[in-house]
Amino acid sequence: MTVKSEKLIHLRQNISSLDQQIRAKEKLAQKIIEQKQDLRQLYIEAMEKMRKDSAKKYSSIESKQDDFTSTMDRLDKEEEAVNLEIKGLSEQRVQLNRSLIDRNASLFVSRKTVLTIMIILLVALSSGLVLAQRHVLFSGPSPKEGIKD
Repeated sequence: MTVKSEKLIHLRQNISSLDQQIRAKEKLAQKIIEQKQDLRQLYIEAMEKMRKDSAKKYSSIESKQDDFTSTMDRLDKEEEAVNLEIKGLSEQRVQLNRSLIDRNASLFVSRKTVLTIMIILLVALSSGLVLAQRHVLFSGPSPKEGIKD
């Protein structure tokens, strides 16, 4: 074998070795590409799941807000209705109180009337006492007769 043939064999071996290295690297590159594709797919699936979860959470938040709003509206209406009922009952109570006062007004006598009656009674009593004193004075024995006894 000649040097030239040895060099050719050596070159072929080097080429073959390089071919094997290239194939190995290509397989490695293919594995990396597949891993990247798998990773992208997992990322896409994870993001889709997160979107769905956040959509559910968002709809849950909206649902809770809607429930709160509708419950608050219902309670506001109930409060308003109760307040109107209270107002109506209060007005009825005021009317009944007025009616009661008007009915019982005849039982109450004004101060002027009471004073007038008291003055008339005092005058009548004092007149009666004065007349009784005079009657006793004139109907009884005279002072001269009383001394004789």
